[in-house]
Formats: sequence, C-alpha cells, structure tokens
Amino acid sequence: MQELPSYDEALRTVLDAVVCTSKTEYVPISSSLARILASDVLADRDFPPFNRSQMDGYAVRSDEIHRGVELQVVGQIPAGCTFEQHSPSNTCVAIATGAPVPEWCDAVIPHEQTNNSLDTVVFHCDKPSLNARMHMRGVDALKGDVLVNCFTQLAPHHIGMCASVGLADVPVVTTPKVIVITSGDEVVPISETPKANQIRNSNNAMVSQAFKSMGCEIIATLHVEDCLEATRACMAESLHSNADIVVTVGGISAGKRDYFPEVFADTGVETVLKGANIQPGKPIMVGTHAKTTVLGMPGNPVSALACACLFGWPVVRQMQGMPAQLPWQVAPLACDVKPNATRQAFRPCVLENGRVSIPTWQGSGDLMHTVETNGLVQLPQSDADVLAGTQVSCVAYPWNE
Repeated sequence: MQELPSYDEALRTVLDAVVCTSKTEYVPISSSLARILASDVLADRDFPPFNRSQMDGYAVRSDEIHRGVELQVVGQIPAGCTFEQHSPSNTCVAIATGAPVPEWCDAVIPHEQTNNSLDTVVFHCDKPSLNARMHMRGVDALKGDVLVNCFTQLAPHHIGMCASVGLADVPVVTTPKVIVITSGDEVVPISETPKANQIRNSNNAMVSQAFKSMGCEIIATLHVEDCLEATRACMAESLHSNADIVVTVGGISAGKRDYFPEVFADTGVETVLKGANIQPGKPIMVGTHAKTTVLGMPGNPVSALACACLFGWPVVRQMQGMPAQLPWQVAPLACDVKPNATRQAFRPCVLENGRVSIPTWQGSGDLMHTVETNGLVQLPQSDADVLAGTQVSCVAYPWNE
C-alpha cells in the first residue's frame, strides 16, 4: 500500500496545481468591507498636511510665555480656516482643535491654562516645550508612504485610510466563486425534522460560511443523495459553471456508495491528491478541471472543518494572488494531550492568553466540542503524550482573522 504524504507534502502538491484566477476590480468604497486589497494604498500628501492644533486654545510663540504674561488676541482660527497674516510679538491667536497653526507660532496653550479671554489673554502656565500640543505636518506619514498594504482584508479603519487619500473606488482582488456540494441519503435540509436515522445538513452551512469568511462568493449550495447518476450530473454541471472552486463534502472514502472518486474521473477532473497522513481528513481528495480546483472533503463535520482550513484556505489565498502560507504561530500547550500514533493530528483548540488548550473529543463526528474553539493546533505523530508546556504550532481560524 502506497504511503500517504504528510500534510506539508500534500499541501505542496495541491498548491502546485492551483491556478491563480484573481484579477483586479474597482468597487465603491461603501462596498469594500472585507474585500482583499489589490494594491498598496499610498499617501497622496503628507499626513497631517499642516501643523494642526491638538486642542482648543491659543497659538503662541513659546519663548513669550511665562506665568502671568498677557498677550493680545489678534484673531481666531476655526477648523477648516487659516490665519495667513504675520502677527507682531506679544500677540497670540485663538485656535480650534484641528485648525492649522500659523507659521510664526510654535506651541498651543489650552484654554484651561488661561483666563480664556477673547481680547487680552492672561496665561497661567510656564514656558511650553517646542511644538507643544501640535500635531506636526508629516509626522503620521509622508506623501508616497504605504498606508495600507496590498492583500489586506479591508476593515473599517483601512477603509477610513482609503477615504483619506480619495479612493472613492477601491482596487480589490476579485472574489473566488465557490460551489459547495454535500452528499448522503441520511442528510436532510436544516428546516426539516430528521428521523432517528437522519441528520440535518450542518456541513453545507458550515463549509459555505467558512469559505465566505475567506473572501469567497458562494454561488451555489447543493446536495445530492447517494446516487451515481445524480452525483455525476451535479458535478458535471458545477464544473461547467463559472466556479473557481467546487467543494464536495462526503462520499470520498472507500464505501460502495462513495461515488465522488468515480465521478471525478468520469467528469474529467485530474486528481492531484488522494489522501494525506493526517487526522482528521485522511481521505482528502483534490483535483483540477481547467481553471477550477475541486476539493473533495470528508463528510465527518470536524474533518470538513479542518480540511476547509488546512487545504481550502491556502488554495483560496493562492487563487487570490496572496502568499498561500497560513499564519501559523507557536505557543505552549496548557495541558498534556494524547496525539495520534500513526498520523499527524490537527485538533480544534482554544488560543487564549498565549497558550493552547485542546478540548476532549469523541472523534471527527463530534462537532459539539468545537463550539468554544478558535483555531487548529498541530500535534506530532507519536506514541507518547505531548506534555503541557510543549511548544506547538497553531493557527487561528480564518473567520477569526
């Protein structure tokens, strides 16, 4: 029997076959949330573009200020206005937060340190430091600086930066289009009451939302019963759609009614991976059809969850033109854990306070134990327990990014 590849070997094989289908499109800034930025956002001018006051008060020459001094107020500068004239010594200008500080001033004194007069103001403070309470031109960024890096998934604060440089239409990576196909006679729609021998279709909802969280567009969610003809027709139709990724869930093991391996061959899918030495997810299958990547995932829910992260997420990243490498980090185990003696294990875990906790589970059908988890942890193939404090690799789920 042929030895199965490790996870790293299996993933390299898969990524070697994935075609990058992403392009750049421009979307209105109001529709850019959670999209992947297609190019760096550059500062179109210095930020801030002028020396601005950090608070309401008086713009002054710092060397004229000492406790008890009186200065003539020669003008007011609301936000959005300027004060162009040069003023003689022993004068000051009332200024609002955010307003430009005149060139002849080098400090701002807040109202609270004065008698707050509009004519002759008395100062109740010592000499301020140079540029006190001033937000200096270019201190945040200089014209041409990168403000938001390419391939950033846009959050509200990134969108604020896009707006600040005038990007009414934002360059983003086109979203991979995904079809999710679940299978099984025992699976019923979530709106139905299942019989004792049936289960609701939790996999389709879970896997679809997992890929959506990766920045994909779900163009269809389908279900086929354990029927060769129906499975073949569903796969053929999906492969001739505009899908970039077709994800199947279930029906890839060695059972007599696991039809997807046969259907992949019948519909022209070139299999590049058949199985990996991992738990869960050992039966994973991956193939290609023209520019479409086909991910055949096991039907047990924890297997489907793990494979969506371990294989689906890198595929999506590479398809979008991003580095495929997942953001693995290293942290210590919070308690002893028993690994798999024959396979590398990837267990749902809780990453919290710099430590990794692994809930007990009843196997890859136990979706309940994942409820409090927020990532996956790698455990080495070993007969011996992995002890608390051992440094292990872990990755947060993509929907926690």
